This record gives sequence, structure tokens and C-alpha cells, in this order.
Amino acid sequence: MNTFDFITVPIIISIVYGSIELLKKAMGSTEKLLRFVPLIAAAVGAVLGVIAFFAMPEIIPASNAFVAILIGGASGLAATGSIACIIYFLLSILCGRESEFVQI
Repeated sequence: MNTFDFITVPIIISIVYGSIELLKKAMGSTEKLLRFVPLIAAAVGAVLGVIAFFAMPEIIPASNAFVAILIGGASGLAATGSIACIIYFLLSILCGRESEFVQI
């Protein structure tokens, strides 16, 4: 196992998170766009996984391109989950709103 195997997923998560936030700002946070955020994040993550596999195969723990797509897609979905976790955590600490649903 290579030392760089562990940094691929956080890098993909960070890039996908930033690109989703830019997309939200550029297109406006409409309900139609927000429905497709997980799908867009998974697709961007899968593309980044394939790019990482072919550009620098030593940094991604994948034996073939299909595994790289799965790692990238899961990392993209993790970016959307991290957005929700951060928002819910901060709201529960700052506002005491633990059970209230928040539109992201």
C-alpha cells in the first residue's frame, strides 16, 4: 500500500465540494438544481477518479478503471453528505435546532 493512497479520497471530496458550491452560486439554488446535486457530484467524482487513475495511478488505490470510477463516485457522494453533516452539526450547536429539517 502506497502512502498516497489515503489522500485521493479527500482530494476528490474537496474538488467536488468546491465545484458543487460554484455551480450553486452560478446557477442559483433552485429546487430543480438541488435535486440533481448528488447525481452531479457522483458524476464529477467518477470523472476525477478516472483522471487520477490514468494520470497518476500511484495515488489512487484502484486496480482498474472500473474501481477508479467507483472510488471517485463514492467520493463525490461523500462530498454531498459532508455538506449536510456540517450544516446539521453547526445548526445543532449554534441554534439548538436538532430535529428541524434544513434545506441545503
